[in-house]
Amino acid sequence: MSFSKWIRTIAILVCLVVPSFVARAGTPAFDAIYVFGDSYCDVGNVFLATGGTQPLSPPYYFGRFSNGPIWVEHVASAMGLPMQPSLAGGTDYAFGGAWVTQPQVTPQGTIPDVPQQVGLYLSQHGGKADPSALYILEGGGNDIIGSLATGITAQQLGFQIAAGIAEAELLLRRAGARNFLIPDVINIGMLPAAQGNPTFATAASVATNKYLNQLLALEGFLQGIRIRRLRIFALFDAVQADATHFGFTNITAPCVNPVTQSVCSDPDHTLFWDTVHPTEFGHSFFAVTVEAALNQRTQPEDRRIRSAGGWRISPSASSCRGGGRGR
Repeated sequence: MSFSKWIRTIAILVCLVVPSFVARAGTPAFDAIYVFGDSYCDVGNVFLATGGTQPLSPPYYFGRFSNGPIWVEHVASAMGLPMQPSLAGGTDYAFGGAWVTQPQVTPQGTIPDVPQQVGLYLSQHGGKADPSALYILEGGGNDIIGSLATGITAQQLGFQIAAGIAEAELLLRRAGARNFLIPDVINIGMLPAAQGNPTFATAASVATNKYLNQLLALEGFLQGIRIRRLRIFALFDAVQADATHFGFTNITAPCVNPVTQSVCSDPDHTLFWDTVHPTEFGHSFFAVTVEAALNQRTQPEDRRIRSAGGWRISPSASSCRGGGRGR
């Protein structure tokens, strides 16, 4: 697939991933991007905290849990903003291995959970959140993978993860934050690391997204608050249904051998770098979708209506402009 065709495919998918927004030209003017989450967003905090030993680089890319820059870096670059780890004085507070529901104690130290990462940011900024910044809240995958055999139900775990993300949003909003990007949890059942119990992993992912939609429903209508929710679960389901359409030839086997650390011959068309993390191509795929979503505006007449099955859009917002088809 050519790059231009790939970009057009992603643009069409924005109608699926961000059905609650109607397109308008122009990129929002944020003065910074603050990131809280796990290894899908960590641009080097764990690498710095472990003296450059984790993740092993190479084959990992300069402290990223992938073989190249990750999606938050692509998004920041597209907006002309820096993206550096908080331990180096930057705005990315995400830590590889972080859970949403509780901190993780490791031999190298304690990994803060997502609400604790927010608390650290606020403690360093006088308890105030920059109202002109974009705040990215992501996580839940580690909670699900770490709970495959614990006996907790998918519904219980999904609610706990959603409550943790909602708590982080509330802390930031009360401190003055106004703009949020909160993606779905992807289908964790797709990950090679979850193949011991993929049914539970998928159910927990669905439950997390359901409860997160419910917990954030009212916040999206508060004056001056913008919460962008991205249906990444649906996006990756589309990839699973027709991988080659999106440029992937391998969406099941990881590229890196976990024992020998040898690398596959075609990482540029492989979805997973290891058993948990996407390749650079996978991250780029996600980043293009996010950038398209951030280039959209919500019109005053738009009304997002909650239904039992997820977002249901009012007639005024039922179609994607520029050639999209109504849903």
